[in-house]
Amino acid sequence: MPTSVPTLWLTGLSLEWTLEGSRVEAGALHRRVPHAEGARLSVTALGRDVGIIVLPTLESLRRIFDLFFERHFVVDFCSFEYLPTWESHYSEKPFLVASIIVLCAQYLTPEESWRAFGLKTGHDVRSHYLPVAESMARDTLTTPTVANIQGNLVLALSEILADAGSSHWLYAGTAIRMAQIMRLNKEYHQKHTTKEQEMRRRTFWACLLMDRCLAYLLSKPRTLALTNVQVALPSTNLSVAYQEQTRGINLDNLARFDGFPSEVSLSSYFIKTVCLWSDMADNNICHKRFTDTRSPLDPRSHLARCSRAVQDWSFSLPSHLEWSNENYSTHSSLGQSRTFVSLHLLLRSALCIAHQCYLPQLDGCSLLLDCLDAAGLSLLHREPSLISICISNAMALGEIVTTVWKSADSGGRLDLETIWLAGTCLPAANVFLWLQYATDEDCSREDVRETAKHYFHTIKSIFSTLCGQWQVAHGWLATLRTMEATYRAAYLGEIPPDSEIEELSPSSLSSHNGEGSLNGFKPRPGDGCPPVTERSNLYDVLRMITTESTLEELQSVWMYLAGGWSEDLQHSLFSCL
Repeated sequence: MPTSVPTLWLTGLSLEWTLEGSRVEAGALHRRVPHAEGARLSVTALGRDVGIIVLPTLESLRRIFDLFFERHFVVDFCSFEYLPTWESHYSEKPFLVASIIVLCAQYLTPEESWRAFGLKTGHDVRSHYLPVAESMARDTLTTPTVANIQGNLVLALSEILADAGSSHWLYAGTAIRMAQIMRLNKEYHQKHTTKEQEMRRRTFWACLLMDRCLAYLLSKPRTLALTNVQVALPSTNLSVAYQEQTRGINLDNLARFDGFPSEVSLSSYFIKTVCLWSDMADNNICHKRFTDTRSPLDPRSHLARCSRAVQDWSFSLPSHLEWSNENYSTHSSLGQSRTFVSLHLLLRSALCIAHQCYLPQLDGCSLLLDCLDAAGLSLLHREPSLISICISNAMALGEIVTTVWKSADSGGRLDLETIWLAGTCLPAANVFLWLQYATDEDCSREDVRETAKHYFHTIKSIFSTLCGQWQVAHGWLATLRTMEATYRAAYLGEIPPDSEIEELSPSSLSSHNGEGSLNGFKPRPGDGCPPVTERSNLYDVLRMITTESTLEELQSVWMYLAGGWSEDLQHSLFSCL
């Protein structure tokens, strides 16, 4: 069997490329893959010239491009290319195209893979082109261009979905640094055409979206500060086609725009929502309950200020952007349903992702330890207003997810397949489990508990379905199972059998996650992550499970506690008292 060899677009040029440690079968690609005139590469492997390698024709690539534009282009990358001219200029952006192939090959059927690339499966296509994209990422490291920024962003998302170590963090960081050195966050690009200026703006916003997404998924601080952003939000596609100048709508004045709704792109509303959601998520990621000395009810507290901003933004949305089945149907007919759904999942998640920190855990061990936060509030303290906001928004999110998931015939399931799914659904899943097991005095009605149970299992089903195409979904599914096992151990004293605990660990998941999850750096307890036994309360354990998904051992201290005390564990828990 031939192994992967790097390939490259270089119109009218030939280039020698050395790939150490690879074995190739000369001419194998020539026999199977449709060739493109002038797009060729001379490859040398193990000191042996294996001939000219050429890329598939546009006709063969068109399926990959269609998948990219359908699944990722708008929601994940802010439509950072001008589609009417894409096919006439794509060959000028080899790194971006190689990254798109790596990202979207996983969606190809075996028939499509063989017909377009001469390879048996989409996984084979990805494995073949991944070294190409990685090599080009290294070669363009010191060459900041819009196309290289885009290539790094697409490659970063590909590595996220493949659960491939920490390379996604590096590729995204390279894209962000390139955008900063080119000052894409400013309106300093008047020498370029109006279309080029708009694509530069969209590329910057794509960097910001990736930054906010990774900050939550990897439990990292955000890189791009909004105080340094002075660039307009994306214009509508019609404005770009007409080469109109930007209207100057930005994050600060979007809510006050009084023109026709059609004059503002849906992406602008989506970006604003992502920024507000990220501010709320920062409360959880940065553990602000234990750093902010103000009560969450104090209007000056970080939580109160962020909550007010989200609520004001939600109330300011025009009627056609409010959630309803009619509006969902309208945006579906316009090809904007994925953005519309993601926007509303983020809005609901924003008002439960931080508020969940104030759900009182009343299991026996939490009652025994009774810790205080930075504001002097007990973790057992019950604040009805915070609980109400958290639960109502989590339940609203669950209803949206269930509604969209059921509309499979109209493409609803595809509308949920975005990278934002985990960031919005995992926090809500914790709330659903709390409603099932904590038996709060005002939330213990049987119908509420059954609805929460139904929403939790719907999210679980979605993640399970995604496991067929995204390796990272295995980790999301393991997080849900671990959260549920932790609640059952803490409140019911149920210890999962050893075989089930083994299935929950990432080391077990990696055995069927594919090669990507076995490569690259991942933090482990004591080597970049805190030991599990340092989590001294259920609140902290649950926060750790949802934000530290790369832990080697996911079984929590509560599973051990439910099975009886051990001297070492008891000393670890009470050493701080």
